[in-house]
Amino acid sequence: MKLSESTLNVLKNFSTINTGLQVKPGQVVRTISKQQNVLAKATVPETFDSEFVIYDLNRFLGTVTSLNDPEITINTEMKNMLIESGSAKTTYGLSDEAMIVAPPAKELKVDGAEVSFELTKDNYNQILKMSGILGLPNIAVVGDGKKVSIQTLDAKNEQSDNFAIEVTDSKDKFKFIFNVENLKLISGDYDVSISSKGISHFKNKTVAVEYWIATEAGSKYGE
Repeated sequence: MKLSESTLNVLKNFSTINTGLQVKPGQVVRTISKQQNVLAKATVPETFDSEFVIYDLNRFLGTVTSLNDPEITINTEMKNMLIESGSAKTTYGLSDEAMIVAPPAKELKVDGAEVSFELTKDNYNQILKMSGILGLPNIAVVGDGKKVSIQTLDAKNEQSDNFAIEVTDSKDKFKFIFNVENLKLISGDYDVSISSKGISHFKNKTVAVEYWIATEAGSKYGE
């Protein structure tokens, strides 16, 4: 088995959510943050034949990407994988599920989401850039009864700096708060839905990847 560039990009992104990874048979790869407030799922081109666990995903990716077009063979009995590139061979040890935080078997659903909008790649990149420049820890989706904007701010300081981009119209009033560190999305355009029950769904419009991210304390829907 060889890992495509698109799969490597997904795994690099997932490593920012959780450095451990459980892979199950099939084409779907899932991860969850150690705080269990971010869940991600991607469908990749490769089909995995067996279940295995990688303890340090960054270390694994560093090994694979340092070799030229490597072939990977999983040996579940020996609890390792053989990574081969020409005459070069690496035996890489696998881990146990108990050593990492693995995602639950049940799929998350965001039913009855009150807020939905499109988050473009440009708006996402700009809001993250301004968050970094201004040193602001939060991103909020805010409805003022006329417009919906995505803002970067400090949710614990009403006098903090603020940067906002209008994304759509809405007659509702709400404020859904996220920690910037939880919005580690693969770059692209997203369909976003947010529920007042404390969960949101970000679905990439071109790449088969989606995220479920918990909203933070202070989030509210309605007056």
